[in-house]
Amino acid sequence: MCRVEKSEGNRILSQVEEWAGEGLRLLGLAYRADGPVEEHAGYTWLGLLGMEDPLREEVQESIRVARKAGIQVKMITGDYRKTAERIARNIGLMRAGDEIVEGEELEAMSDEELAGRVEKTVIFSRIHPHDKLRIVRALQANKEVAAMIGDGVNDAPALQQANIGVVVGSATDVAKETADLILLDNNFRTIVAAIEEGRIIFANIRKVVAYTLSNSFAEVLAIFTAMMLRWPAPLAVAQILWIHLICDGPSDIVLGFEPKEGGIMDEKPRSLKEPILNHLGLSLIGIISVSSAIGALFLFNHLYSVHSNAVEGRSIVFASFAINSMVYIFAYRSMRQPLFRMNRLTANMPLVWAVLAGLVMAILPFLIPGVRNLLVIVPLTFVEWLEVAGIALGLLTAVEIGKWISNKIHADD
Repeated sequence: MCRVEKSEGNRILSQVEEWAGEGLRLLGLAYRADGPVEEHAGYTWLGLLGMEDPLREEVQESIRVARKAGIQVKMITGDYRKTAERIARNIGLMRAGDEIVEGEELEAMSDEELAGRVEKTVIFSRIHPHDKLRIVRALQANKEVAAMIGDGVNDAPALQQANIGVVVGSATDVAKETADLILLDNNFRTIVAAIEEGRIIFANIRKVVAYTLSNSFAEVLAIFTAMMLRWPAPLAVAQILWIHLICDGPSDIVLGFEPKEGGIMDEKPRSLKEPILNHLGLSLIGIISVSSAIGALFLFNHLYSVHSNAVEGRSIVFASFAINSMVYIFAYRSMRQPLFRMNRLTANMPLVWAVLAGLVMAILPFLIPGVRNLLVIVPLTFVEWLEVAGIALGLLTAVEIGKWISNKIHADD
């Protein structure tokens, strides 16, 4: 656009290459006294501006964590190729085998060609706004879950097309209205932290669901089996309500607030269709339900046969179900790690207090006559309490063995 000698033009281009190689964002300045704006000629060259956009110190670590978690990070920019490449290398985004695609090359590609190149391409430079939409669609065509980060009006189509549209706090109103997530601190690390938090929540939901269903199915199985054998019901309605509302109700809730486990960001992304209950969860439900029900029915049949009184049997079954879940809940704190490798107990003190309160509320009815009459139970002997404790510890061991076996067979879950 400017009137410059060839040697001067070469000098300017050499300066562009040098500064871009240092990661500077470049802006050329020129002027023309008059003439239509549409006419791109006749300008006088003024000079070249090189601007440095300082990198946040935590970006490189965030890129490393994201990559370890199986998340591909791609740079889409309007910057000069060398500028983008230098920045990408500084933050650890570029690796051997990674490709760079420039805007002109992308324009010449068909959608099918772009879908074939997009996986290995980590930098898209000199990109026009409409190209961002094509890149998002190419990723989705490869069955990828795409999160798009932008801030301008021109980013709105790509933000809307992406599975997750993310904008920074300084973005335009149009971009904010289109996005699913707004970063108030304009920090890439926040996105990685949000992914980590999502994984923690999903893992805790799995724990709570598996734990709760283990308790419930054990009681259902025990009652159903007793009906099939034409025995009296091993549990009364009031006893079931006491177990679930008073004893293990609080622990069900606080288990969902288990803090982050080590290695959670080393796992690969999961399918959007993956169920809450995986192989491990289903295995533990089966192990606990069957083992707990067998133990309860054995105790019930023994006391019912000795005393010919269903109340005696229900009393020990009530104690067994109430205390079992308070003991093996600690094995559910992690679905991947054994007890001795989990977070310390002090990492979730609300759970410790909830379990202690649950144990107290399981034993207290046997000591208070009024509550004992309400639940229709009788005091247990020391030996019977030892039997209840033995079954609880046995179930804790069964959960640990089940976790070990399932994690060996289904290592990817």
